[in-house]
Amino acid sequence: MNDDLTKRRSDPAFRARTTKERDPKETPLLVLHDEPEVYLSKLRERYPDMPLATCNVEEDLPAVLEKTQPKIVVSYVCKALKAPVQRRLLECESVEWIHLGRAGVDHIIPWDPVKVTVTNSSGILAPFLAETVVGAILMLNGGLHRYIHQQTKHVWQNNLWRPLAGQTLLIIGLGNIGKRVAVKAKALGMRVIGVRNRPQKPEEIDELFSMSQLKEALGKADFVALHVPYTDETHRLIDAEALKAMRSTAFLLNVARGPVVDEAALTAALKCGEIAGAYLDVFEKEPLPDSSPLWDMENVVITPHCADVVADWDERFARFFVDSLDRWLKGTVPANVVDPAQGY
Repeated sequence: MNDDLTKRRSDPAFRARTTKERDPKETPLLVLHDEPEVYLSKLRERYPDMPLATCNVEEDLPAVLEKTQPKIVVSYVCKALKAPVQRRLLECESVEWIHLGRAGVDHIIPWDPVKVTVTNSSGILAPFLAETVVGAILMLNGGLHRYIHQQTKHVWQNNLWRPLAGQTLLIIGLGNIGKRVAVKAKALGMRVIGVRNRPQKPEEIDELFSMSQLKEALGKADFVALHVPYTDETHRLIDAEALKAMRSTAFLLNVARGPVVDEAALTAALKCGEIAGAYLDVFEKEPLPDSSPLWDMENVVITPHCADVVADWDERFARFFVDSLDRWLKGTVPANVVDPAQGY
């Protein structure tokens, strides 16, 4: 936590707001979601007297906020409620706590952490996203994506592949997801190196590099997995120069945020064989436009921003929020408070 945030959180008004016990009957809560029932059922079960409201239409939000004056909002980006809608919550004077139903907070930065507490759902789906990443590594390494293309053309052809044991995985961003990916990769015999801002080396990796050593680390990797939040610092972190630093036999995996990668530079690198291929779950513009050349590249595996969409994800998110609400009502800081200066 940075010094400025620490200073602001020593403010008496902030301490009074975050440490006082609350009566559920006097704590209006708004669920901003196109399918709010999973949250409502758990909230009604645990807090039957809590005033609850919902909003699932963007145009209705100003009137709902004015009428309900919520102190807490649990908000989820969905088709009916795009990311910019959540910024309106920061303008509502009654709101003390916003819980975001995903890990990313880039769409509402900046905010005043003394005026409003923002939490996210980071880590809840980390085990499952890590499974997807390791699955993509296995797919790319074994050339299974190429066999799919061969199948559509009725081509019978063997393709050689190297064992993963002994190959090097570079993880950029060593939070909940990155460390889980590291554990699974090491179980396959891979050497795992990492890049992060903080100097402490997690026990899950073999060697740590700083962000200033990014290009050096890229040159050592057979696979590069991105697990950083999207901030000004990480905007197009993987640009043309970073791609040039990678091995021509290396694969890039992005399940972080689309703008962490310069998509035009990546497309060019994939076309000319500067890198071997990529697994991409996120993109600069979503849905990925039909005109994107990435769709038709045989060395690219594309999924529609769904790397962590397990069957019961909504239940898991709702349970996490209600447990965190228990802490808030008892005068304890809820889980996963986000520092706007860091983006996590």
